[in-house]
Amino acid sequence: MYKKILVLSILFMIVLQVLPCNAYEHSDYEIIKKLSKCNKKIDRNPENAKLYIQRGYLNFMVGNYEDALSDYEAAKNYEPNNHNIYYSIAQMQFKLKNYDSAFENYTKAISIDKKDVKSYVGRGLVKETCGNLQGALDDYNKAIKVDKKYVQAYVNRGVVKDKNKDYAGAIVDYTTAIKIDKYASDAYYNRGLTLCKLKKYEDAISDYSSAIELDNYYGLAYYHRGLTYIELNQYEKARLDLIKTIEIQPQNKEARAKLIELQDYVVE
Repeated sequence: MYKKILVLSILFMIVLQVLPCNAYEHSDYEIIKKLSKCNKKIDRNPENAKLYIQRGYLNFMVGNYEDALSDYEAAKNYEPNNHNIYYSIAQMQFKLKNYDSAFENYTKAISIDKKDVKSYVGRGLVKETCGNLQGALDDYNKAIKVDKKYVQAYVNRGVVKDKNKDYAGAIVDYTTAIKIDKYASDAYYNRGLTLCKLKKYEDAISDYSSAIELDNYYGLAYYHRGLTYIELNQYEKARLDLIKTIEIQPQNKEARAKLIELQDYVVE
């Protein structure tokens, strides 16, 4: 009875796999053109730190993290006291999972500028990733002390509070982030995750929907909204969200598996 639904769902997923690649071709092409121009400028002026920073950012945009790191390291040679360069080096080291180096460079950036709020947040994320939740909280608190309106610090602190099962505290931080910036899609998404843990499913769906309204390509928001619809026995809505998840994230195996499971609940 349900074979038709299963076959159509799988075929639809296969077709959708090609969509994300096409969506990014144009933007990547434009960045590659800018990279080519930047290379020529550096050839003519090889001691200009700003050009290396520019090329590093372009390499970062297309996922060339090692090349970006090399560029930022080159920029550091010409501007050794620029805290923003150490921050960028730390970012790339984090992307490459070199957490010790990321920590050192965030710390160096902070030593140059004690008010470098983004480096406190970055270093906090390194600590969080390595399991030092209290250390992460300390850095997020420092970031908020420097800038009480720095949204990402509240969002990250909320995530750590959630991990510590301080759900009320997490919701307060996400809500504060939203009050500061009503376009903070990550704050809505993460608040939705916490609300789900409290079984406040309708409220969670509202938050996931807000995140999706702000970012139509927020795959995880579609995925978790779909899971929440399942909790409410709203299987058709869940199916549509899971299909959308796979359209955006073709490699999301959990969404694929959940969509196949869902066939038993969807009627023709």
